[in-house]
Amino acid sequence: MKLEDYYLDLDKVSSLKTEDERRNIHDYYRDMMSSYVDGRTKQAISIMNTLIRGGFLKKLSQEERDEKIETILG
Repeated sequence: MKLEDYYLDLDKVSSLKTEDERRNIHDYYRDMMSSYVDGRTKQAISIMNTLIRGGFLKKLSQEERDEKIETILG
């Protein structure tokens, strides 16, 4: 799995009931990114798998990428 092919689903995170739950997911995501940058790839992959299984990370396909660009550009 390539980390750069995934993004945090902010809609899913925003739908969480409490601020603590939202903060925890952002913390997991930040820890995943930091682990990856620091070369702790096994830890990054473990966190990534947790976020994917929880539905908080989505794989960025070319179609999704094009839709996001269109949304941004209006």
